[in-house]
Amino acid sequence: MATNLVKALAMSAALTSTLTVLSTTANAEYQLIDRVVAIVEDDIVLASDIRDQIVAIKKRITASGGQMPADDVLFEQVLERSILENLQLQRAAQIGLRVSDQQLNDAMTNIAARNQLSLAEFKVSVEAQGDSYLAIRKKIRKDLLLNEVQRRSVIRNISISESEIENFLQSEQGQLLLSPEFNIDHILLPIPVDAGEQTKALAKEKAIQLQQLALNNNGFETLQNQIAVHNAERSPLGWRRAENMPSLFKGVIDNMATGDVSEPILSDSGYHVIHITDKRGGVEGKTTETNVRHILIAPNEIRTMEEAQTLANEVREQLEQGEDFTQLARKYSDDPGSALSGGDLGWTEPGVLVPIFEETMNNAEIGVSSQAFQSQFGWHILEVSERREKDLSQERAAQQARMAIAETKYDDELNNWLQELRDNAFVDIK
Repeated sequence: MATNLVKALAMSAALTSTLTVLSTTANAEYQLIDRVVAIVEDDIVLASDIRDQIVAIKKRITASGGQMPADDVLFEQVLERSILENLQLQRAAQIGLRVSDQQLNDAMTNIAARNQLSLAEFKVSVEAQGDSYLAIRKKIRKDLLLNEVQRRSVIRNISISESEIENFLQSEQGQLLLSPEFNIDHILLPIPVDAGEQTKALAKEKAIQLQQLALNNNGFETLQNQIAVHNAERSPLGWRRAENMPSLFKGVIDNMATGDVSEPILSDSGYHVIHITDKRGGVEGKTTETNVRHILIAPNEIRTMEEAQTLANEVREQLEQGEDFTQLARKYSDDPGSALSGGDLGWTEPGVLVPIFEETMNNAEIGVSSQAFQSQFGWHILEVSERREKDLSQERAAQQARMAIAETKYDDELNNWLQELRDNAFVDIK
C-alpha cells in the first residue's frame, strides 16, 4: 500500500507539471490550464471533465425547470460519479471488454429511430442544436461499455432459488406477467330486447355471413361497407388480458389463436363476432423434439470436400445394403462428440442444429437414412428414430419468472458491487 501511495503521489506531481504551459508573454509566466482533481487507481480525473459535466447538467436542469443544487453539492456528486465510472472502465479494460464500431452504430441508429430520424438526419439535428455529434458518440460508447461491465459483474452475484420461482409464479405479479395479451377486433349485430325468434335467427345468419367474410379477408378492417349493410357495429377492444375481457369472451378466447375469427356469440345485446388480430406475452406450450443420429464425413489435411462427398455416398450405399448405422458411425464418423455412441445426438429441439441439418431432419422419414448432404462441417447422413411433442409451458414460465426476479434484484446487487469497487480502490481526491 505504501508503494502504491508513493507511486500515486509521484504520478500526481508529474501530471500537475504536465498540465501547465509556458506563456508566450515577455514575462514568461506559467499558466495552469487544467488540474487533477482525483487519482483513481492508475488513472486520473481532470477538473475540466468535471466542469464540462456540470455545465451540461445545469443546462438540462434549467431546460426542465428543476431546482438547481448548490455548486459545491453538484461538484461533489459529479466527482463521485466520475470516480465510479473511471473504476468501472478500468475493470472493463482488465477483462477485455470493448464496444465495436458496429455495436456503436447500431445503438446510434436505434436512438435516431426512436426520434423518427435516420442516422444522417439525427447527426444534422444534434449539430443544429449546438451539440457535438462526435461527443455524443463518445458518450454512447462509454455508456454501452459501462452497461456491459455492470451486467457481467452483477449477474453472477444474483442467486434465485426454486422456492422463489414457485412463489413468484403463484403471486399476482407472476400471473400478470405470464398471462398473454390479445389484440381483439369486435363487431356486434344488435338485437332488440323484445325481438322474436325470427329476428334473432336473421341476426345470427348475418353474423355468420360476416364471420365468413372476416375469415376470407383477414379480419374486419376491409369490411366497413358489409358491416354497415348488415346493420352491425364495429368496436375494437384493443389489447386485453383474459382477466380484463368481458366474461362472455373468456372461454372463447382460450381456444383461439392469432388470426382466428370466432363463431357468433349470443348475449343480451345481440350477436358478437371477435377476431384475434395479434397476441403477445404468455408462454407457448409445446415444441417438437427429434431423436436423431448422424454420420459426418469431414474434409481434412488429406481429404478434400469432394473426396468427403464420395466417401459419404459410399457409406450411404452400405446403409442401403443393410449395414448397421451404429457400426458405420463408429467406423467413419468424424464427429468426436457422437461417433463412439453410434452417431447418436439424442433429443434435439428446434433451433439447436445448423439450418441445413435441421431442415433435412424435419423432412426425413422415421427410420429411413437420408441422402448425403453438405453443411459447413462436411457431408452428413442422418436418421430420425423418433419424434415427440414436449410441453415447455412450465419451463418457459420458470424462465420468465427467473428473469423477472433477477430484474428486481439487479439494482440492489449493482449498488453493492459499485460500493465494493469503490471501497477496494485507491482514490486520492485533491
